[in-house]
Amino acid sequence: MDKKNILILTAQFGAGHISAAKAIKYCILNNNSNYNIIIKNFIDASVPIMNKPMIKLYESNTKYTPGLYNYYYYLKKSFDPKLDLSNKIYTPNLIEYILDINPDLIISTFPLAASCVDNFKNKYPEKYIPTITVITDVVDSLEWIFSSTDMYFVPSLEIKNRFMQKGINPENVKVTGVPINKDFHNIEKTKSDKYRLLLLGGGRGLFDFNESFIYYVDDILNTNNHLLEVSIVTGKNKKLYNNLTNKKPLKNINVLGFVNDMPSIIKNTDLLITKPGGATLFESIHSDTPVIVRNPKIGQEIENAKFIIDKGIGLIYNDEDDLKRIFDNLVLGKLDLTIDFMKKNILYLKNTLEYDKISDYILSLLKN
Repeated sequence: MDKKNILILTAQFGAGHISAAKAIKYCILNNNSNYNIIIKNFIDASVPIMNKPMIKLYESNTKYTPGLYNYYYYLKKSFDPKLDLSNKIYTPNLIEYILDINPDLIISTFPLAASCVDNFKNKYPEKYIPTITVITDVVDSLEWIFSSTDMYFVPSLEIKNRFMQKGINPENVKVTGVPINKDFHNIEKTKSDKYRLLLLGGGRGLFDFNESFIYYVDDILNTNNHLLEVSIVTGKNKKLYNNLTNKKPLKNINVLGFVNDMPSIIKNTDLLITKPGGATLFESIHSDTPVIVRNPKIGQEIENAKFIIDKGIGLIYNDEDDLKRIFDNLVLGKLDLTIDFMKKNILYLKNTLEYDKISDYILSLLKN
């Protein structure tokens, strides 16, 4: 095929949308190295002055007013996305950007970007450009669904079934899982005679438990180092890193700051204590690693947590006392069978995902 221009529209609301965009770029280039692929924050391409304020608003709402965030989130889950006024803000300039780029294919990893692309296709039906939408959480909200979308990459068979119930042709819905860094597919998991636990707070190093809990775990390891090996990734949280390494150094937990080899770290973990984000969830799935997450407060993470429970691939805790009981049961050997059960469920789930066919599906759209 001739060289193609592929535009991937994403957003900075959490790391998952961008990581999915990068993963898809790799999948394409791995099989078609001559393609020109552009990853673009759709807000930067339309109204760039809005990007930082919108990110701050998102972070503030999810942290301080989750109830308000959820009201709007679940409202969007069931109403026509055309009614979202944000369309009118971002669509005009994004249309001009698309016309300037003149891509052969547009892929969206954020719902509002997909909505703006739908507006473009309705305004310029004669400029037919195939489009793909990549769902980055285990959700079926209407904000992701548009009549002009040619193909969807969804995280699970259940979401495909729900899309079918909403009138989407099942042939156009591919169960790929959330696309993740290629190294999660290339690195082999090593074995250990201990349970290897990883405390992960994302790039910003923000956790769903207090600092005192970390020292509680450190104390447990005084007498259980033969059973457990624990690491914590503090990311960009320099204050926490300094507290754990200098101010009051941990004795038994391996403290890592910002890391560049996350695939290798997660791949060689037996239990992951983290937030229930879509990207992290599928990184753990492809690493054969059960997750332990706190009962979340915001919409998409609530849906991801339901998925964890329904698939039996992790444990949900309500508070730190609940998490301490999980640790206590772990060192007493009471979770051994549970962990084996979760790992079997992960293996079964992985076999339902067609992540290795992402490039083939994209190529099929370009050919047609």
